[in-house]
Amino acid sequence: MRKILVLSILTVIFLSSCTVTEILSISEGSSSSSTDINVQQFFIDVLQDYSEFMPSGNENIMDNAVSTFSSQIDATADAGNVVSVKDGENSYVLTFDFENIAALAEELGGQEQTIIQQTDSSLTFFCSIDNYTELERIVPFLADPNISVYLAQYNVGYSEQDYMDMITFAIGEEAPDALRNSYITINVTVPGTITSITGAVQSGDNSFTYSFPLIDFLLLASPLSFSVSWV
Repeated sequence: MRKILVLSILTVIFLSSCTVTEILSISEGSSSSSTDINVQQFFIDVLQDYSEFMPSGNENIMDNAVSTFSSQIDATADAGNVVSVKDGENSYVLTFDFENIAALAEELGGQEQTIIQQTDSSLTFFCSIDNYTELERIVPFLADPNISVYLAQYNVGYSEQDYMDMITFAIGEEAPDALRNSYITINVTVPGTITSITGAVQSGDNSFTYSFPLIDFLLLASPLSFSVSWV
C-alpha cells in the first residue's frame, strides 16, 4: 500500500514552497507508502538562518527533517522497510510498508488519535484546528516553537491575505506566489470497488485523488477531510 501518509506529508511541507505527491496503495496484507517531496531553495536558505535548526555536518534543514522523520517511522513496530533518499538538490523520496495507518499514527503520537482511521473497507481523514495537537504529537517537528508560529494554531482567524502579508514580511516577496503554487496530492488505490466517496475525486473503480493547497493546512480555517468506502 502506497500512501500519502498524512504524517509524512505534513512533516516536511509546513512552510516550504513545494510539491508533495504520495501514492497510497492499500492492500489486504501489508501496505506501502511512497512520498515525493520537492522544495524551493530560497525557503531552505531562510530556514537555515535560524541557528536553532542548524543540523550538524553537511545536512540542510530539509535533509534533517526528512531523515529524522524517517528514523521515527523506522523505530515503530507498525512500519517496516523504511527508506529515505535524497534524489536531487532539494528533492526527496520516503517509502515504507505498514499494515494500518491509524495504528502507525497512534504509535508515533503515543496515544489514540482522530485524524486518520482505516478499517478493512474504509479510509477516513479529518484534520482540523480542534485535533491539531494530535498531529503535533505524531510529528513533533511541527510543535517546535520556531516552526509553530507559522502554523495553524498561531493563525486562528487569519485570512489568506493576512497570512500572505505576514509571510512576505518574514521570508520575502517570493513567498506568497511560491506558497500559492504549493499543493499536497494524495493518489490512493484501495483493495476493492469504491462504493462511496466524500471530499475526494474518484479516478477509477478502486482509486481516488485527494489534493489541497498548502495554505489550507497552514490556516486550517476549514477542516481538511475525505472519507472513502469500498467492497
